Amino acid sequence: MKHIALALLLLLLAPHAPVFGEEILGQGDFRYRVVPGWAAQALSQVQVKNGHGLAIDSAGRILFLTDDARNNVIILSPGGDLLETWTARMPGAHGLTLVKEGDQEVLFITDTALHEVRKLTLKGQELLHLPWPEATGLYKKADEYKPSKVLTGPRGEFYVFDGYGKDYVHHYAADGHLIRSWGGNLGEGENQLLHFGPHGGVVDTRDPGQPVVFVCMSDRQEVKRFTLDGKFIDKFAMPGGNPRDAVIWGDFIFIPHLGDQWPKDKNAPGFVSVLDKHNKVVSNIGGSPPEFDTQSQLQPMHTTTKAFIHPHGLTVDKEGNLYIAQFSSPGAPILKLERIK
Repeated sequence: MKHIALALLLLLLAPHAPVFGEEILGQGDFRYRVVPGWAAQALSQVQVKNGHGLAIDSAGRILFLTDDARNNVIILSPGGDLLETWTARMPGAHGLTLVKEGDQEVLFITDTALHEVRKLTLKGQELLHLPWPEATGLYKKADEYKPSKVLTGPRGEFYVFDGYGKDYVHHYAADGHLIRSWGGNLGEGENQLLHFGPHGGVVDTRDPGQPVVFVCMSDRQEVKRFTLDGKFIDKFAMPGGNPRDAVIWGDFIFIPHLGDQWPKDKNAPGFVSVLDKHNKVVSNIGGSPPEFDTQSQLQPMHTTTKAFIHPHGLTVDKEGNLYIAQFSSPGAPILKLERIK
């Protein structure tokens, strides 16, 4: 009996393995804990196929984009309560971008199935419709055009990434007039964007005097940077990852990786990288700690947890908490991660 009592005591005192909601993800100043069951009850009331995009409006509401045409946009409170839902009738809804124009906030949504981009109010009223850019002569038919994300730039200009089509970037004026197209097979050398390439990104304004187009080259495992008129600046590798999008938070950029070595390994859960103002990885949330060789080259990264299932898009609130939209994750299409301070 004494041996049994001693064994039980040691079991109670021994450190236990982390469970969902207790596991600490990330390193340094960017460590997180998954909030168990966040928004689960709200999402049980609606239909969700895949989690695609996220944004936070000025009222602090979380806008969640799905490709279920019955309710493309699901609006949640920070506490995970269902506030509103509406459809844009977009079965291939993929990229979500929120931008403030004057006194109102608007959304850009791309659709890979309908081959189009729409600009809508936060209530779902259509303001602008952009079909496939036929006039460019770069496409033989609409089916070749599969836009993945819209990036917004200065003076209301915006960029449409054809991330699942022919990898062009189409630069539009605020009124929807096409200014130029670049990437894809246009230009020479690094000015081209190979397939599958420009999935998501951001117009990086961390240096206000020199904004750049920050292009996440998903299956190419790298990020390329361009001037606002499409001239190549430089690039850096993200080995082992699959950079899908980029979100600015102060001096930092968050990048979700759909998985490790995607598409070679489609079962790897994925992770999120945090980059500093020099574009150096300082934390991998759900991934291996960033390591660098003697030449300061980032070494291959990999998933270290089962907390995620294919992070596809994300947004960050004022406190640094993360909301992550997940692809092909019916059990958890959206997660909230609380930042540990």
